[in-house]
Amino acid sequence: MKKLAFYMSLIVTGLLMAACNEDFKDWAVQKTYLPEDAITIPGFTASAISSEGIDLNAVTDENVQLISLKGSNELPKGYLLTGVRAYVVPADDTTVEPVILQAASAEGFFSVSDLQETVVKFYGPRPTPRTFVAHVFADAIKDGQSALIDAGEVNIILTPIAPEIAENYYIVGGPNDWQQSAVNKTLKFNHSGKDVYEDPVFTVVFPASADATWFAIGDDEACEAIANDGDWSKLFGTTKGNGNTDAEGTLDRRFNLSDDGSFCVPAGAKFIKVTLNMMDRTYKIESVNISENYYLVGGPNDWEQSAVNKMVKMNHSDKSVVDDPIFSIVFPAKEGEDTWFAFGDDEACEAIAAGTWNKLFGTKGDSKDLKGSFDFRYNLDGDHSFCVPAGSGKYIKFQVNMLTFEYEITPLNYQEFIYIPGNAQGWSPESAAALRSPNFDGVYTGYAVLDGGFKFTKQRNWNAEYNWNDFTSVPSFINNGAGTDTNLYCDAPGLYYLVVDVAAGKIEATKITNMNLVGDFNGWNPGDAAQQMTWDAENLCFTITGAGVNANGWKFTANNDWAINLGSNDSAEPSTVINDLVGNGKNIGVVGTTIKLYPCRTNSDKIYCTVE
Repeated sequence: MKKLAFYMSLIVTGLLMAACNEDFKDWAVQKTYLPEDAITIPGFTASAISSEGIDLNAVTDENVQLISLKGSNELPKGYLLTGVRAYVVPADDTTVEPVILQAASAEGFFSVSDLQETVVKFYGPRPTPRTFVAHVFADAIKDGQSALIDAGEVNIILTPIAPEIAENYYIVGGPNDWQQSAVNKTLKFNHSGKDVYEDPVFTVVFPASADATWFAIGDDEACEAIANDGDWSKLFGTTKGNGNTDAEGTLDRRFNLSDDGSFCVPAGAKFIKVTLNMMDRTYKIESVNISENYYLVGGPNDWEQSAVNKMVKMNHSDKSVVDDPIFSIVFPAKEGEDTWFAFGDDEACEAIAAGTWNKLFGTKGDSKDLKGSFDFRYNLDGDHSFCVPAGSGKYIKFQVNMLTFEYEITPLNYQEFIYIPGNAQGWSPESAAALRSPNFDGVYTGYAVLDGGFKFTKQRNWNAEYNWNDFTSVPSFINNGAGTDTNLYCDAPGLYYLVVDVAAGKIEATKITNMNLVGDFNGWNPGDAAQQMTWDAENLCFTITGAGVNANGWKFTANNDWAINLGSNDSAEPSTVINDLVGNGKNIGVVGTTIKLYPCRTNSDKIYCTVE
């Protein structure tokens, strides 16, 4: 539309305004995103409708008045306001790209949903008052001629719409006494630790009862109300009346429900997983059936025999299967042919002994998928065994998450050992200390003496090596000798426990200051000075005479702590196997008074000790 006539009629006003108000003059210069063709009119300004701000949670209409415009009577005769817009930025960072809000009316009413989206964009949904700077512009029109009027800046305060989300939630009831589980807050939901309005999801997994499992959910307020006042009404329950066994739905405080709304999981589950989204007040309940043991079936072994005899048990941490649902195994691939396998628990293996194979697990996708989901064979349209094509790797790492029913297969081509020739031992790969990767995944551990320069070799020769250029993360006392060559250099000579991840290019090193005997005989005290061993640098071993160990079990510990320790690589405990020692291994039951520990694998592929 034509604007020239209107500009001409107000040019004097604009000049006067520019002279008396320097702030207005600089707006367009400082904030290039603002319209360049706006004019100012003396007395025509915007102001916030409330100096205390607007809590959007309290607004019941679709629109709310945010600003008012003063001085409308100053408009030239015949001009009417037709629209208002605001360029909105956070008050604590006015340099960001603004959100442009179009008012729902010329009286300064704006959409609540637009205001909510603006607050969340800059600050997230936490219901905290937030201050913004709004640069307001108004449109005026007369006889087809329009003008854009700069009404100035105004501070507005907005509190976004958001439900109250607590920092902590707990299972009340379930496998525990209702009263005690509330008072003691026994079963706490897990959370990411982020702001609860950025991540409103809470999860917990807990053992199911032998019969149906009944429970409710509470926050700190609800649990303390039970403990202090015997008030159970603040717990959360399902909003579905008589729908206690519904696996998904919405939840609310009991005082808003027609009954107590307790949740119920029918008998048959081993564990129960509950997921809450407290932003939209939804829940999801899943039955989790994680066994204590899982076994590889097939692979390099006969299918039936590997199942019936449970030949290859998958590895698991010392945690409960609820806290750690990850099981893994590394096994050799078949040479020159595809490697096919499945896995199952005790029930599945025992079913195979009776001729039933459908309780094994198989992939839900293609057999050669290296990552995906799995299920019981009886839920699939075939056996869906896993397959790693010939030539993919010498070894296969197979890992499953029994909580999410997801798997990952990693063909491995790393060799089992690397070696550390260096200045400390005459740069001889043939007699260098060896580090071992038991999972063939490129993560090598072991002990070595470092003093000045060293490298890692892939064999006991110089044909292939890892040097300074292969690592991006090393301890502060390891460097590249000021760039003189590609060797690594250790500035603090001594015996070290090393973790070398050649895949990630990372070296971790802990200096071994002492090695102690610890066991039943001394109350498992890793700092017992009387049982401290002596380092024999010539023979690369720790020695002790007059050791006080007994047959009830003992181990080796480093640095007066349990972080680095050695025990037997055996399934029995106490063990008589002392020619193969591993970190966190089984207790040793061999008795003697003179003990020597050889940690460096220089003349053996294993860490071992002698007891006399």
